[in-house]
Amino acid sequence: MTALTKPLIHLAGITRLYQVGDSEVRALDGVDLTICAGEFVAIIGPSGSGKSTLMYILGCLDQPTSGSYVLEGREIARATDIELSRVRNRSIGYVFQSYNLLPTLTVTDNIALGLVYAGVAAAERHATARDFAGRFGLGQRLDHRPQELSGGQMQRVAIARGLACRPHLVLADEPTGNLDTKTGAEILTTLKTLHAEGHTIVLVTHDPTVAAQAQRVIRIVDGRIVSDDLNAGFSAGHGEAASVGAEQTPPATSRTEPADGMRFADLLRMAWHEGLAAHALRTLLTMLGIVFGIAAVIAMTAITEGGKEEQLKQIRQIGRNNIQVRSLDLEGTRLARVRRLNPDGVSADDLARIREVFAQEQGIVAATGWKGIKAELKLGTQAIDFANVLGVFGDFEQVTDFHVGQGRFLAPDDEAQRRRVVVLGSAIAEALKLGDQPLGQVVIVGDEPFEVIGVMAAKAFSKGGVADITVIDRNQDVYLPHASLRAYFRKAERESPFDALSLRLASEERLLGASELIRRMVAELHHGADDFVVSVPLEAMRQAQRTKEVFNVIIVVIAGISLVVGGIGIMNIMLASVTERTREIGIRRAIGASRSDILRQFLTEAVLIATAGGILGLVLGVGSGLLIQGLFAFPVAFNGWIMLIATVSSMAIGIGFGLYPAWKAARMDPVEALRT
Repeated sequence: MTALTKPLIHLAGITRLYQVGDSEVRALDGVDLTICAGEFVAIIGPSGSGKSTLMYILGCLDQPTSGSYVLEGREIARATDIELSRVRNRSIGYVFQSYNLLPTLTVTDNIALGLVYAGVAAAERHATARDFAGRFGLGQRLDHRPQELSGGQMQRVAIARGLACRPHLVLADEPTGNLDTKTGAEILTTLKTLHAEGHTIVLVTHDPTVAAQAQRVIRIVDGRIVSDDLNAGFSAGHGEAASVGAEQTPPATSRTEPADGMRFADLLRMAWHEGLAAHALRTLLTMLGIVFGIAAVIAMTAITEGGKEEQLKQIRQIGRNNIQVRSLDLEGTRLARVRRLNPDGVSADDLARIREVFAQEQGIVAATGWKGIKAELKLGTQAIDFANVLGVFGDFEQVTDFHVGQGRFLAPDDEAQRRRVVVLGSAIAEALKLGDQPLGQVVIVGDEPFEVIGVMAAKAFSKGGVADITVIDRNQDVYLPHASLRAYFRKAERESPFDALSLRLASEERLLGASELIRRMVAELHHGADDFVVSVPLEAMRQAQRTKEVFNVIIVVIAGISLVVGGIGIMNIMLASVTERTREIGIRRAIGASRSDILRQFLTEAVLIATAGGILGLVLGVGSGLLIQGLFAFPVAFNGWIMLIATVSSMAIGIGFGLYPAWKAARMDPVEALRT
């Protein structure tokens, strides 16, 4: 035993058993050991003697099967993972034979890695890393990666990393094993200097020459300590290291206690930079399933929503609570056959009968009918041939919700007296260049003169139709009294007096029942002639929307399958990543990462893959929708809630499919991981 009296480490009856097949291996067998603060101890023994197992237990990477381990006055043998991780991070500095540096990190980030898990702010830990790098002659290598360093430089980085959290205890596992003689001697001198500064050094080696440099030499054979001797010729070695500058590391007792836990910003940075960006192509390919699934949902629902909005605009143009009785456009023998049953076609008698029946129920608030012809309009030298010339009857403005903007609309007297008056749509008035005073001017409709008594207000127009209802641009309409149109323009043989009758009901709740009643009434009036159709534009729109909703469900299901496939891809890649990075996991655990830290890191990587895929899918979906709108003039409408739900779903996929790989990484035995 040494003359030092303050115990740092106390082992009592430590055993460590391993089950290998049917056999039990006793790696440590009743080890009793006390190491005082400030000692430099070498543990030596042949291969398989148990020295590495003892080192792992001292370093809180492994736990004994039985016995007591007290470190700095705290019982360690039965500590929780969080407690063990804190001890490894704050009280122990590990130096490995194979350096165990992370290849994707610079010298600065490797040195500062333990400080990340201690929760130290980025600026402070980088300043600390630079100080330690300068101390060990690495000041010009701060931005270099391990593959750009010599073996001695990598070992100095490992020593600096072990000291960055200012531990009491430095554990060096064969620190000179991979170095040439000269570099190995420099590393040993560095360890002696650290000891002289107040650190407790425990060195594991199989080389008696290296062990002879220590203050105390403990020999272990077959899991038992067989000797424990002081080295009478030990020299403390103050300032002996050629690689060590004048600036000294403050004694361990003066260190500042870091904050608790890894910061969230560091968690995100580590997951992205050290996990995903390091394998950028693989990450991109992994997220494609998420990208396409989200893009499909966004684009297809935008198209569907755009169609719904377009149909609502069209319904407003037709009239929301309307029922239409439209004459079928028949020719030849079929027209002759139906006219034998019903010579009149769709007529004023139909409208009168419908009004009579519904007047008793007070269901119809307005009714109208119209007949259209093709006719050229002229005013002076201006002539147009695209106007929709309609002879209208009844409450046209109320039914169509289309009102005059200047002058007046057609009145019942105009109909009764067959007046030559006309109301123009705004587009027609503009095309004829009527100017600011259109009223009273005479336009030629076909070959007949008509006086302008009104101009309709401009009305928004959406092209298309709802089911079997055609939507026309009312701004290009020209309105005459129905009687005037029938009196002054040529009529085709056997044609219906009206192209359509349109009825506006007080409530949309009665539309379907009323439409069925009207269909039966008109069929009876027409003596069974199949020369008309009754349609409900609002119901037609609803049916179209229900069809689109079914289509939406199919798209969502397909997109969901794509998301699940993407999630399986994430799980597969993350499992492969865990396997590839097993040693990295062991390194992180050795310098203070808890199981929770490892789980959060790998789970964050999975969530970032899925979230980035969701965002890319969102961008692709919006871009695809806008492209379709631009190329095909198809309306699209993006729903913010759907976009939010799609993005949140991608994050949920990342959590759901990343949880198992993250759990597997967190449950890895740190000793086994380091041996990989």
